[in-house]
Amino acid sequence: MGEVWIRIVASLVTACLFCICTFQSLGAMQQAGYKNGGFWRWLKRKGNLYFNRLAVFALCIALSTTVVSLCFSFLGARWALVCSSAPFFALTFLFLAADSKYALKVQVKRTGRVKRLFAAYLLLTACTAYILIAVLYFLAKWNGSELYALVAYAPFAVLPILLPLLLCLANAITGVFENAKNRKFVKRAGQVLGETKITRVAIVGSYGKTSIKNILFTLLSEKYAAVETPASYNTPIGIAKTVFSDDFEEKELFIAEMGARKRGDIEELCRLVKPDYAIFTGVCEQHIQTFGSLDGVWAEKSKIFDFAKTVVCGESLRDRASGFENACFVGGELKDVELKATETAFTLCIGGQEKRITVKLLGNAAVENISLAVALCVRLGLTADEIARGLEKLEPVAHRLQLIENGGVYILDDGYNCNPRGAKEGVAALARFSGRKCIVTPGIVECGVLEESINEELGTEIAAAGLDKVILIGDTLVGAVKAGYESAGGDKEKLTVARSLDLAKEELSKWIQAGDAVLFLNDLPDVY
Repeated sequence: MGEVWIRIVASLVTACLFCICTFQSLGAMQQAGYKNGGFWRWLKRKGNLYFNRLAVFALCIALSTTVVSLCFSFLGARWALVCSSAPFFALTFLFLAADSKYALKVQVKRTGRVKRLFAAYLLLTACTAYILIAVLYFLAKWNGSELYALVAYAPFAVLPILLPLLLCLANAITGVFENAKNRKFVKRAGQVLGETKITRVAIVGSYGKTSIKNILFTLLSEKYAAVETPASYNTPIGIAKTVFSDDFEEKELFIAEMGARKRGDIEELCRLVKPDYAIFTGVCEQHIQTFGSLDGVWAEKSKIFDFAKTVVCGESLRDRASGFENACFVGGELKDVELKATETAFTLCIGGQEKRITVKLLGNAAVENISLAVALCVRLGLTADEIARGLEKLEPVAHRLQLIENGGVYILDDGYNCNPRGAKEGVAALARFSGRKCIVTPGIVECGVLEESINEELGTEIAAAGLDKVILIGDTLVGAVKAGYESAGGDKEKLTVARSLDLAKEELSKWIQAGDAVLFLNDLPDVY
């Protein structure tokens, strides 16, 4: 085999090994929304040892291959280099095995985009490997020294350190194609929506969107053939996927959750969906990092008033939204609310009829969400009986103050909660249990300059709740939570800081017993 083919094969094999070893980094890129900036922030985040592991990996390759090559120098440069490949492969497989222990909390979703990104990443890595090998081969030939030839390929160990940069470059290259493809896909979805007579309902706000969507879908399904955007699909792509799904066919009503992380997002989604009705839950400091201020959040979310003919608003918006002609508010549809540890009861009042209802949803936030959904259902023609039947079928949304009983232990899974208002509700819901109580949380993110103060307030609320154990996770935000907890008189003996969720669970397992209640508040994605 010629020298060129040897270099090509070596480059491909090396690229395959390195890309497989670092496949989890594609999950971080995916969680960052395929934004290189978000991925790079994850990479540089305090406590993230991913780059450190790559650097140690590179150093070990360089040292081991050089030492082995020198030890077998009596066989000649070519065979010495062949022998040095043994520690290279051994260390690569060892790194792969070791790195698997640092699994992402949110695993890589093997979508078409991820597969295409991986292919580009592999190709770029192979090309880079070939260039490095070719240059080092040329230098070895040019130098002419057999001793130099034995160590000439040691600089090849720099390649693992370049892998994050190569992934970002691959993402930038494929992004050109992906963005164009996505724009075309969304445009076609808009055309389909424009040609159908389906009634469209939008849900916007800083919190509660997915929960309200679930409630609204359950209630409206008592009268209409309804379809909703699944899970947390709240982007143009997510809505477009729903439009082209089999579930969308022959439906009478479409419920679209609308998220916003930057200016222009709500207007873009509204131009796509063209909503007839909307629910506006409220605004809080969530995503203030990208909007700059609470007024910036309001300015973006309030674009919904420019498109929907009727917007049912949360009570917290009364001052801000009263000036809009198409704004309306809940009108006493729920009364005599009774908040319990494991359920919520209230009286449903519609059209002169009153019905006592008990639901599995918990807390004041659930009551407000139900009120908003019921108010819109009344405007869409549902009767009291239809709404009551729907309410009795409600189930908690996974990871949103979802109550799970396991072996006599009550677990409040609020892992997808990432806003100050919801955090306060979660702590209040935990406090309603009669047994010992524990909270496990890494804090609240995406609140920009207010992040520290908001997490200090969370610590204060935790202290005021008088919990029996507090476990803080990581080092991203826990300093502020801890400071707020201690300054409010929280018992330091009850507080523990764990470096990861797994370690927090280990700590919890030593403490927990039947009758206890545990709140898992905001399980941060890996990119934070």
